[in-house]
Amino acid sequence: MEVVINEKLVKRGEKIGKYASLAGLLILAGGLVASFREEYLYLTMAALVLGFLVSQIGSYNVMRWARHPRADEMLDKSLKGVGKQFKLYHYFPPADHVLVGPTGVFVFLVKPQDGEIYCTGRRWRQKMTIARALLFFGQEALGNPPADLEMLVQKVRQLIAEKRPDLGDVVVRGAVLFGNPRARLVVEEPAVPALRPDQVKPFVRQTANKQGYLTGEQRRAIIEIFDEIVRQKMPQSA
Repeated sequence: MEVVINEKLVKRGEKIGKYASLAGLLILAGGLVASFREEYLYLTMAALVLGFLVSQIGSYNVMRWARHPRADEMLDKSLKGVGKQFKLYHYFPPADHVLVGPTGVFVFLVKPQDGEIYCTGRRWRQKMTIARALLFFGQEALGNPPADLEMLVQKVRQLIAEKRPDLGDVVVRGAVLFGNPRARLVVEEPAVPALRPDQVKPFVRQTANKQGYLTGEQRRAIIEIFDEIVRQKMPQSA
């Protein structure tokens, strides 16, 4: 499997996380120093609010981009050995993780959450803990996985249809991947596939009645669509 990653975006996210975290701490420290002077009360309050917000921005970016394994690394490991004819794109529009291969086009929504995660149909919730509550503003929210995934799938489908209408109605499938080994899924008739890392390759390889399978021509054409996006975002890779 060939993997292409938007390194520029990853490095930018790492820098934002690093510098925003540091800036947030400095602002909070300044607010603490100002609190010893009564006339600086409003400045202290403003510093506390601003420092907290900047720190949370830094924390979010550190957790998303600087902490390993990142979402792309989780997916790479889950798909290791899937086959040489597959190509995986990370962090390029219109979706963060797109896989193209003989068995079809796949969009993955990778979630970092740990702990107990419950799904019934289209309803998702995560068990709240004290540690999670303390990190609430700095971590990625569970959100609405079915709606988020369906939006990404539709964007990829539209991109292919706009760039190569001659390919016909290309099937694009999606799945939500919970890559954190500490995640415990309790799933009942999910509206979209919810996978653990060990379920990713079977999901990609096994498709009933070969639905969504691509011909060699279709696969090469779709790969060229995403390769063009890569060249636009990272000209040095062209």
